[in-house]
Amino acid sequence: MTIIENIRQIIEKVREALKHHVEISKLLEVEEENSQILHEADNVSLIIKERLAQNDIKENYLIQLQQNFNNLLGKLPFQNQQNIEVFKQPQNQLRFKAQFDKSLNQFKNQLEQLQFNFDFFNKLNFFSDNIVAIGANGSGKTSLANHLKGYLQNNGIIVSAQRVLNIPQFNSIQNPAKTLTELKRYQQYDKTYKSEQSYGYLHNEFNIVLQNLLADNISENNKYSKLAQELAKNNKPIPNPPTSKLIKAFSIWNELIEHRIVETVDGINIVVKTKQSSEHYQAIQMSDGEKVILYLIAQILQAPDDGFIIIDEPEMHLHKTILKKLWDKLEAERDDCIFIYLTHDLDFATSRNTSKKIWLKSFTTPNNWDFEDIPLNELPENLMLELLGSRKTILFCEGEKGKIDESIYQHIFPKYTIMPVGNCTAVINYTRAYNKLPYTYSKALGIIDADFHETFEIESLKEDNIFTYKVAEPENLFLNTDMLSILAKQLMKEDIIDLEKIKIDILSKFGQDKELQISNYMSARINYLYSASHVRKGNTKLKVVENFENFNSNIDIDNWYSEREAVIDKIVADKDYDKAILLYNNKGLKQIVSQHFKIADFQESSLRLLAKRTEVKEILLKYFPDELKQ
Repeated sequence: MTIIENIRQIIEKVREALKHHVEISKLLEVEEENSQILHEADNVSLIIKERLAQNDIKENYLIQLQQNFNNLLGKLPFQNQQNIEVFKQPQNQLRFKAQFDKSLNQFKNQLEQLQFNFDFFNKLNFFSDNIVAIGANGSGKTSLANHLKGYLQNNGIIVSAQRVLNIPQFNSIQNPAKTLTELKRYQQYDKTYKSEQSYGYLHNEFNIVLQNLLADNISENNKYSKLAQELAKNNKPIPNPPTSKLIKAFSIWNELIEHRIVETVDGINIVVKTKQSSEHYQAIQMSDGEKVILYLIAQILQAPDDGFIIIDEPEMHLHKTILKKLWDKLEAERDDCIFIYLTHDLDFATSRNTSKKIWLKSFTTPNNWDFEDIPLNELPENLMLELLGSRKTILFCEGEKGKIDESIYQHIFPKYTIMPVGNCTAVINYTRAYNKLPYTYSKALGIIDADFHETFEIESLKEDNIFTYKVAEPENLFLNTDMLSILAKQLMKEDIIDLEKIKIDILSKFGQDKELQISNYMSARINYLYSASHVRKGNTKLKVVENFENFNSNIDIDNWYSEREAVIDKIVADKDYDKAILLYNNKGLKQIVSQHFKIADFQESSLRLLAKRTEVKEILLKYFPDELKQ
């Protein structure tokens, strides 16, 4: 019997028991408020039963759900007393009523816990995606970390905000079995650190994390040495040495801290050197920021496979220029795990653009959190970044802050500060204005849609660092055939996804929408012409009228309509899918692809793929000018 079938049976037992107790409550004349709890419990049970039937409750919550219903069932006092007549006897009613009222109070507590748990996990989409929980100090972030760890059956680690960054000198390293056992013991320890004993664990934690990292590296090297010797004896080729977790940790650290190199010379002690010198110094002399980077990398690389990584205040001791890069790399390295960030840093929260976000409003001990779901990429911000202080090149683009366009650009152009500013006219104006400002650390570039601009105008805009891209809108990048093929393989659906049918459906929709597409094209072209141009100054009324008529003569609706109609007719007739996605403005196309892939949101799946796979970025870069790829 599967766990889902088992839960269904438990729910049915609970509902049968509830009906029985409703009948008893009438005989005992239980207060309406108390008997209403039984009806509420039945409604909750029915809702969860229906959700189970839809198969949208994730497996990582099922064990918790099963326990909640067992607890609920255990608080119903008369489920084994099926003889209803005994409750009608006057001499028993007073005793039974007191017992019923007492049990209902306990039952109510269990029901509230079930409702909270289900609502909590439901709002977090049952931990299907990485999560950012945003809350001020006192909002219960640390308590939530330990609470979640218990819910998730200790299948993961908590990286506490409290850290003692001591890197010791090792005289020897124990065998990997012992260091791994000790590491797991520390990973499962309560991380609230609200007792004197807790600080002993806190003081030794980095030591334990590093010992296992070093022991694992020694073990891997020994295995490789033994294998190499055996192969050499038999004149067989020797493979490249394995990349241990320690080597991965050093590689990530060295990539982030470009002016220094961390390594181990004797195999058991970590040292640092500058790139300009061969002399080493002990790792204890690193800055707090450098130590915390090594600490975080070592923790995340040694988290359990396919588990959860809960990080309390991931921004602590880290410079803004490194913060995003570090967590991007660690998420990519451990894409088997779900990352749960607990933070009060809005800039960091915004940087996790593929994560689900929640706002922790308040906390009441022991386990009551008031929180709200924040839709993906809809994070409210109360602080605008100061552009003049940016040392990164700024890329002004069309669209709105927090929308899908911004996320796409952030992944394709990670070296730029992406600033959506609305329409193409705003992009042009902001780019020109910013580049005229004195005392700035960086320059600005602009990227706009080329659809409404003449060739001479596009060339002229390049002089102001404003460039055009090839697709009608950034979301259409995900409709690229190679991109769709990679996504199908990533979702293990390449055998059931027919890309040609997707193309046919989109081309057919393009033909159906021809009148709308042409009308929108002409409207946008007229609006752009009025916003980007002006009527020449006239010194007399007649000259003003003449200049106005000359201006309006640039608007040729009939000709524009015919030209656009011919273009669309040819694309549809030639079944030119690649050209269709360059011109077709329709944000609803994602629904067509979602239906073929049988997934809830094609765009979010594509965005996650773009975040993980460098070849996807290379595919999408083909649609952008070379000036932006530097």
